[in-house]
Amino acid sequence: MKHQRIHPLPLYRSQRISKCKLQSAKVKTSGWFFIHFTLLILYLAFCLELLGPVFFYPVAFAAQPDPLLKQVEEHLEAWRLPQAEEMVSRLARENPKSAAVLDLHARLRFYQGRYEEALRFLEQALALEAANEPRQALRLLTQQTHDTVKKLRSFESAHFILSLDEVKDGILAPHALDTLEKSYQAIGQALGYFPQAKVRVEIAPDAASFHAISTLSLRDIEETGAVGICKFNKIMTISPRALMHGYRWLDSLSHEYLHYAIVGLSGNKAPIWLHEGMARFYETRWRHSELLKGNEDYLTPSNRTLLVQALEKNRFVGFKRMEPSLIYLETPEEVQLAYAEAASAVDFMVQRKGHDGIRELLSELEKRPSQEAIEKVLGSPYAAFEIQWKDFLKAKGLKEIEGSRVRRLKVKGNQKEDEEAVELKEIQSVVARNRTHLGDRLLERGRTIAAVQEYQRALQASPHSPIILIKLARVLAQRERYEEALPHLKKAQQLDPDSGNTYIQLGHLYHGTKNFSDAAAALEEAIQINPFNPTIYRLLSEVYAALGKQEQTKKSQATLERLMRAR
Repeated sequence: MKHQRIHPLPLYRSQRISKCKLQSAKVKTSGWFFIHFTLLILYLAFCLELLGPVFFYPVAFAAQPDPLLKQVEEHLEAWRLPQAEEMVSRLARENPKSAAVLDLHARLRFYQGRYEEALRFLEQALALEAANEPRQALRLLTQQTHDTVKKLRSFESAHFILSLDEVKDGILAPHALDTLEKSYQAIGQALGYFPQAKVRVEIAPDAASFHAISTLSLRDIEETGAVGICKFNKIMTISPRALMHGYRWLDSLSHEYLHYAIVGLSGNKAPIWLHEGMARFYETRWRHSELLKGNEDYLTPSNRTLLVQALEKNRFVGFKRMEPSLIYLETPEEVQLAYAEAASAVDFMVQRKGHDGIRELLSELEKRPSQEAIEKVLGSPYAAFEIQWKDFLKAKGLKEIEGSRVRRLKVKGNQKEDEEAVELKEIQSVVARNRTHLGDRLLERGRTIAAVQEYQRALQASPHSPIILIKLARVLAQRERYEEALPHLKKAQQLDPDSGNTYIQLGHLYHGTKNFSDAAAALEEAIQINPFNPTIYRLLSEVYAALGKQEQTKKSQATLERLMRAR
């Protein structure tokens, strides 16, 4: 869900290199890779000390005053690849032995997803100038990407090419393409952007693969929630199967597609806060049958609470601190607050100028600096914009939601991990944790009444724990005490709307009360978070059968069978 300001070729980011925890990502590579990767990191760290947090791939054209060179750079930066290709071909005809032109060829092919061709151009350039470390870095990135993507299978829809691991993640393909096509239409309707070329989307099967193609580290995933990124003229996300409890992976795909659209509409000139604000504000549009002017999906319980606290203490992240990427912020709370701020600012502008105003702003960003563009579209000084936005935020009358929390993601390790143990660690109260653990052991022994009592005692010690609420509701539903269970699940949903377990238990409950329509809705929501849980499809096949939906019943049964074979 994260987007880095997309420059001609941002390579490996140095943000707190010592904290990247690359070893914990357990990337299996040769000794050659580690030697070169270490040298690369040291080199980039040195460059970044001088140039800032994002490294630009330099092309040594100072001695070549051809005006085409600058134009090619501009087209590549804005991902206008057809225009760039025409000019690069011309340059190649005029300078067939130029290493700099070969670099452009390589970058172009890399952006097109033609990785083998990119490697050939890079090898030719390195044969001419072997001591070019940025070129060596690009070659390493291209090789890693090629080695990863060649193992994936491609699926196509009208406007997208989706690559993923068919064996492990094949069940994702129909859901992903459906969501992307809905995003294409919804975002196109709002912003008037309909890219003609098919957009490439790569879903990495695990953390190591995701790092290889995106340069995002394990730290980026677990501490800042970076599960997707849009750069290199493509969308990249990590499979929800790779995370302990999944994540809103379909919203993330839509989120990253919005970044793609913003690049296209602004010539890649939009500031990070606008990038992220728009992506967060519009990311759920694919779910809605009608495009409404207002949208408050971004106001999740934790976002509401963070915004209220920021208003009360006047401690905002600030738009300038969001550059060059939100992943550079210090804490997960700061990252989420930044998203909430940016989305609410976009909300404010949509209320003032509508979707046409946002589209106009993106167009203006191609012509002038961001503050000037905002002033022109809103018709007021930039300083007034920030004041008016905060007044707009205050007028919403947001209230803190007690017990809401910023979610932390957990990447699955190579060894089978005890999800129950991971959940227990998330319960902060020691008393509640111990009571919950005892309840779990009692439930294993079939002592459901005693388990209910322990979960209730745990809830007294930690009344806002979604984990305890779900566990208590589950065992109450097992005893067919549905009326008692439902309020606990509703509270868990309110506190943590991104927990797949909540929707699975709601599906169980509604199935038990023969409320099949609500059961289907809850289980379909669970697919948007953790689609690899077999329980979802086992229940869905029964629910769809009860509703007389034969086609959906067969699909659910087929998915269940596929998941069971893969185990």
